[in-house]
This record gives sequence, structure tokens and C-alpha cells, in this order.
Amino acid sequence: MQLPMPTAELLNIGFGTPWQAQIEFLRQKLRLPTERWDDIQRAAHDRAFIVAGAAKADLLTDLQAAVVASATDGTGPQAFQRDFKAIVAKHGWTGWTGEGSKAGEAWRARVIFQTNMSTSYAAGRYRQMSEPGMLKVHPFWRYVHADSVAHPRAEHLAWHGLTLPAEHAFWKTHFAPNGWGCQCRITSVSRAEGLRSAKAGLGDPPEGWDRIDPKTGAQVGIDKGFDYTPGRTWTPNLDKYPYDLARQVVAENLRDGVFTRWHEAISARVEAELSTPGYQGLTTGNKVDRLRQQLSGGEQFPVAVLSPVVVQRMGVQTQVVQVSDYDLVKQQVSRAGQDFDALEYLQAQVTLDAPRLVVRENGQMTLFVSDAAGKWYAAVLQETATGKAVFLKSFRRSSERDALGQRKKGEVLLDELAKR
Repeated sequence: MQLPMPTAELLNIGFGTPWQAQIEFLRQKLRLPTERWDDIQRAAHDRAFIVAGAAKADLLTDLQAAVVASATDGTGPQAFQRDFKAIVAKHGWTGWTGEGSKAGEAWRARVIFQTNMSTSYAAGRYRQMSEPGMLKVHPFWRYVHADSVAHPRAEHLAWHGLTLPAEHAFWKTHFAPNGWGCQCRITSVSRAEGLRSAKAGLGDPPEGWDRIDPKTGAQVGIDKGFDYTPGRTWTPNLDKYPYDLARQVVAENLRDGVFTRWHEAISARVEAELSTPGYQGLTTGNKVDRLRQQLSGGEQFPVAVLSPVVVQRMGVQTQVVQVSDYDLVKQQVSRAGQDFDALEYLQAQVTLDAPRLVVRENGQMTLFVSDAAGKWYAAVLQETATGKAVFLKSFRRSSERDALGQRKKGEVLLDELAKR
């Protein structure tokens, strides 16, 4: 069974046709400053937008906006290159070999565009192909190589037509793109088609497919850092997940380094901003207001999950608790001088799971206090007016004395302290 190579038109991957899944994937990424392209590795790219050498927050914001605009408007690399040229001129950035070189600038724009478009397209495809309804009808996935590539990789050519069950380990590392400029893609096929492919000899990966290349640390034929499945750890709608699984996903995402780097980046920006003359003599409240205007970019990250009982009691429409850069700015100011590590936010889940005191204030804010892991913590949640989002407005270390004082601030919904 010989499969034809797809045409170049079919492999205009992620370009030309706006696709909501791809757009959502690009929009939800946190902007992280980096020195090198491999500062962020593998699945962390599902939640981090990076451009090697781009450390300025405003520069990253503009570059991400240009990438999102390309996906939203369906424009191609030429339009992005024009946007890129204007952005780097605005910020005075020359993050490529041969500063001032037009060829270097064009090359960098092309790499940023192609990599973001191909991986975001793959993430959207993975999300689509992994849906239970789709897997029921199309339980096999197929590797498809592009015939328009001028210098095809031998391994990628060998994988063309390979058709394996969706749960096969091969896809965890070989879900295209598998390298810089790779235009391969993965499609889903029916059970009958998958079985026909197996009979035709396309149902088993080549021998040694999982052998590691010591030069790259990835499987032979895959470029360094591309041995992962774009979108596998992307969770655009945790409300579709069962509570226990959602908790697990959030905890894993908190530990993988992206949240820590984001937290550290905001902390560094707060510290740098506060050192400028404009903050001298301001009250804490005025400092926070000014910092938020300067630093908040609309980013947010899930840090905990509410139990079904708490969701019902709060009357909200989501189980996900998020922290925004808007609130992290204030939290950084209020915790100045404290050694409060980013991973301490893992205790927010423990605090919400086993509170000793719950106080409801002003209808939209709830305080949970717990002596989690032998330490007292206070977590303040606030839901939006529609109840479709819940934010961690404050998370801090507390004490039993502090907890007792919180009783007077609103309606007490739970008071385990009174039993002592």
C-alpha cells in the first residue's frame, strides 16, 4: 500500500486558514524572557511563549501579538516578516547572528513564524484527534511527510505512511513537527484503514525508532527539543476534566518550571520598577496601582481546583482557580522580603481542600484558612460577576491568631477552630 505524498498546498501547515484551536493555544501562552532557545524544553512550550534572546516584556508582548494576528487573520510569512521588522525596529532588538543583517533578520522572522505556526497547528490537531468521540471513529494516527521539502530527512521519509494506534508510544515523541522547518503532519484514520495499513506493512515503526541520538538527546531523526507532542499538556478547558484529574494536571503544570519562571520574571520586574524614581514617596496602594498599570499584561495561570462541594457553595460555574499577573504584582509587593518560593503555591490546593475556617465577604470573596503541612496559610478567592472565573486574589502565610481575627470579616461558612 503506497501512500501518495501530500501536495505543498495541503502542507501549508497552520497558515492561511484561521482555526480557533490554534489561536487559543497561542493566546494562552505565558511570555517568558529567555537567553537561549533551549531555556524552555519540550512540553513546557505548551504554556510558554519564548523567543530566544528576547528578554524585554514589551518586546515579547508585541511578538506574541504578531504571531496570534497571523493565525487569526490567516496571513502568511511575508506579512509576519513586515510586522517583525517594525517590532524589532521599535524595540531596537537585533537578536540574530550578524546584527543589522537583513538576511539574519529575515531568517529569524521565518523561524519564529514557521515554528509557532507548525507547533500550534499540531497542538490543535492533537486536541481535536484526542477527543473521545474522534478516537472512537478514528482510533489510528498516520504519519505524513511533505514532498515539497527541498532536503527531506531520511528518517521522516521512512516514517511516511506509518499508521499506528493513537495510544502507541511512538506518538509521544514523534508527533510532528519533529525539527526545525519540519513540515510533516499527523492525520487520524479509521480502524478499517488502520488495519489495512498494518496488512500493507505500515503498522509497525522501523526497528530502532526509539534509539537516542547522543548529540541531540532525542530519538534519531528528531531535532533537539522536538521529542514531545505539542498540545499534550495543554489544558485549555480544565472544567471538562474530572476533579481528581484536573487537580493532578494543575499540580504537574505548577512543577514543570513554567510557572516558576513566570513568577520569577514578574518578581524581577516589580523589583526593577520599584527602584525607579517615580515610586518614591508613594503609598503602598498607589505603588501597587502604578505597578499594575505598568506590568500587567492579561496573563493568568491555574493554581488550584475547587471541589464539587465548594463549587456548589460558591455558586460559580468553574472549578479552576487562577492567579493573574495583575494579582501577582500585588502579592509580590505585600510579600517583599519574604522567602516565598513559587512552588509554595502548591499549598493553595491543600488550603482549599482542608480549610479550618471559611469566611464569605461581600458576596464575591471567600477566605480559606488552613494549617496545611504544619504551616498556616490564607487564600482569598474572588469570582467574577458572572461566576465563570475564580481568581486567587491573595495567598500568604498565616497563623492561628490571624485566622481567629478573620472571623469578624464576614459570614462564617465553616469554623473548625471553634471546636478547639
